[in-house]
Amino acid sequence: MNPKVAARQARLLQALENKEEIRIGRERDCPLPLAQLLRLTGDHPDVLKVYSHGLTAEVFHLKVEDHHWCLKRRRQDSLVANVDGKTAFLTELERRREIEALRELHPTILPHVVCTSFGSARAGVLVSPWLRGTPVSELNARNLAQMLAVEAELARWGWFDWDPSPGNLLDDGQQISVFDFGYMWPFDPRHEFNSNGLSDPEFHVPERLETRTLSGLWLDEADPLPLFRHWRELCLAWAKSELQYLVREGASAAVLARLQGLVGEWSAALASEEALVANWWRDMYRSHRLDILDDLSGKSCGPLTLRRLDWLERAVSDHFPALADNLSADEAGLGQRGLLQRLAGLRDQILAYQLPSSTRVASAGHATV
Repeated sequence: MNPKVAARQARLLQALENKEEIRIGRERDCPLPLAQLLRLTGDHPDVLKVYSHGLTAEVFHLKVEDHHWCLKRRRQDSLVANVDGKTAFLTELERRREIEALRELHPTILPHVVCTSFGSARAGVLVSPWLRGTPVSELNARNLAQMLAVEAELARWGWFDWDPSPGNLLDDGQQISVFDFGYMWPFDPRHEFNSNGLSDPEFHVPERLETRTLSGLWLDEADPLPLFRHWRELCLAWAKSELQYLVREGASAAVLARLQGLVGEWSAALASEEALVANWWRDMYRSHRLDILDDLSGKSCGPLTLRRLDWLERAVSDHFPALADNLSADEAGLGQRGLLQRLAGLRDQILAYQLPSSTRVASAGHATV
């Protein structure tokens, strides 16, 4: 395992075992007494709705004295069966504490990232103002630009979000906001590709959005290529901007070379319709494959996992020549028939790890007030 990841996981597991406190804000800023928040149930008069489909926490929509609040309460046992899932609530508390500390120095930063009024690891609660909006369910030019902008701003400040999934990106029809930080870890953007350091250059801000959100939503689009072209134009502009910024910041040669490679790759993809289609098949194959493996690692599969597998099988059956040059050495060695057999073997695993229907949302979202 990556030594940086192993050290982080060991530290968080130790903190969990020792019941270490991570606290944000003041109890007196909570809409109700903390003891009452810990006991709240859906029939309480101040509870408008309970969202029980979160894998690591439940979300309560509260209305107290005409103010709307979000209470996020940790599950006793995470439904994501790996270390990162087990420690996700602690991770979120750490990120929220860091973000609020930075906001004290720079009050105008991250305007579309949720603010935190109170949080406690020992109590297992997070309290924040309620964000209007619903999980992203369809894509357009506006929300594509906004989700890239907010995730890029987080990365510039040194936080890499591995899980910008639809439930964590709330859209009120005018603006995207980020709500969840359970799989977000710090990194130095001048000298690291992401929070894994320099070992995984394939993971960057646009890739994470493609894998966790865009690829899944594009399954429902009859002709996603026009919007994909717009997305690639946004990605190219992002890469050029990051390259200029990081040159000024004195970034390392490896970081700059990675961005230069992305500029070249996306410029080539936009050069012709044929190149764009080839880029589409390559990157959607990558994203569906990565997301399936992520669901399997956490034993947290759902209907979308099966739809992704269906897409992969159709792609390998009908478009193998378009994929062949970009497969991993392991997959390329299997050939078309062998790769289809491997994918078929994943279906049994996915079916074995299906979550109950009440928890088949990747992250607890909000509903429009």
